[in-house]
Amino acid sequence: MREVGWPAAIPVVDRNSIVPIYQQIYEDLRESILAGTLPETTRLPPERVLAERLGVNRSTVVHAYRALVSDGLVEQRVGSGSRVARAIGHPPRTADVPWWITLPPWQVGAFPQVLGELAATFHGERISFVQGVPPVEPSPLEELARSFARVAGDPDYVLSYGDSEGHAPLREAIAARMRARSCNVDARDVLVLTGSTQGITLVAQSLAEPEDEIIVEQPTYPGALQIFAIARLRAIPVAVDHGGIRVDHVEEILRTRRPRFIYTMPSLHNPTGVTMNADRRQRLVTLAGRARVPIVEDDPYGALAKTQTPPLVALAPKSVIYLSTFSKTIAPSLRLGWLTAPRTIYERLLLRKQSYDMATSLYVQAGVCDYLARDYDAHVVRLRGELTARHALARATIARAWPKTMRLTPSAGGFYLWITAPRDLRARALLDAAEREGATFLFGEAFFATSGGDHNLRLAITPVTHEQLVSGIERIGRAMAALSGR
Repeated sequence: MREVGWPAAIPVVDRNSIVPIYQQIYEDLRESILAGTLPETTRLPPERVLAERLGVNRSTVVHAYRALVSDGLVEQRVGSGSRVARAIGHPPRTADVPWWITLPPWQVGAFPQVLGELAATFHGERISFVQGVPPVEPSPLEELARSFARVAGDPDYVLSYGDSEGHAPLREAIAARMRARSCNVDARDVLVLTGSTQGITLVAQSLAEPEDEIIVEQPTYPGALQIFAIARLRAIPVAVDHGGIRVDHVEEILRTRRPRFIYTMPSLHNPTGVTMNADRRQRLVTLAGRARVPIVEDDPYGALAKTQTPPLVALAPKSVIYLSTFSKTIAPSLRLGWLTAPRTIYERLLLRKQSYDMATSLYVQAGVCDYLARDYDAHVVRLRGELTARHALARATIARAWPKTMRLTPSAGGFYLWITAPRDLRARALLDAAEREGATFLFGEAFFATSGGDHNLRLAITPVTHEQLVSGIERIGRAMAALSGR
């Protein structure tokens, strides 16, 4: 590759390896950079050139380069491509070297900016289909405010630390609700979290070590992928179809591999909206139990399903760690979730949580506990109805305003629509065109542990008004028309 000043050997990829190809490219280049084989300021091959030479998708090389950028080993600038960064490695700690230069490299995933976008509330004048948050209406605010006012009557209590395990009445209420969903759960099995994302982190760091393999769905929640990347876990992706995770693929993997855990979102899956059918649920827990591999069940949307399906933990309470949250049914600003875990690992998870935050806000826990007892169930019923109406409105608008070549994944409801574009339309190009029209969404690649998703997009249909929902979909339709007319 002399045309780009390439002094090193071309990375070697093993297509039979369980390690994703982008990870192989990343590790090969990282080793060359740290060894000095690729000196500082060396220009790397353009993504398309290297992809053609290796016989892989360009997005695979994009993922590898972005991981190197995240590590601080590569710099990317418009017009000059990708170059090995200056001052890489671990220089000696002298007075002439800033302390941050000596920090070890770390990896935060292929799309480190996505979680920031998911949390951002300002998108300028654009209609944003990015955030997975409950709609403004029906609002729980009035009743929730009354609940917080009631518990504030005892400030000496609610303003203290509280137990690390969580507010005892709230743990009792959560356990009772899970028992109503056929789960054999006691209050002592419940650990209250500062958001269920904290639970994913606890599990990733407590059940596995760096370089361990785990099974993840593909596509899946980008926040989980980022957590797993930071923990340096190797994700083995398994496809999701209309019935949920392909359990037959899981079975094939378990014949030769022993991953640390299986991460799955069986109810109203993010981003596809599908719900795993009963046969696959039973088969998955049976396979995992036989292989002695725990399942991490992420269930933030299960309470919003029109038809309630028992969680996986109901089928295998001794081998499933269950995660859920009030962020999707009440409000994400509460930062209140929970997990249930077998007693054999509960203490391990509890001790790690204590090292993070001692205890989740007792005031928030007490307020939500009061709200659960009074107004929560009626609110969830109204919320399910609103989501049904939004799905109908969004799908009708898409049918009218988008080309028939755009394929919507059939879903059971929830916050999202997952769309597949034809092969001649890439989601990144569509996103650029849509933002010029005044609408934005999340491109599909962020939901994939390995290469893929470049023809997918996710629309969150909840953070906008009904009028904005229609207008935003129409704007994306105009972007599609502009791209097809080029």
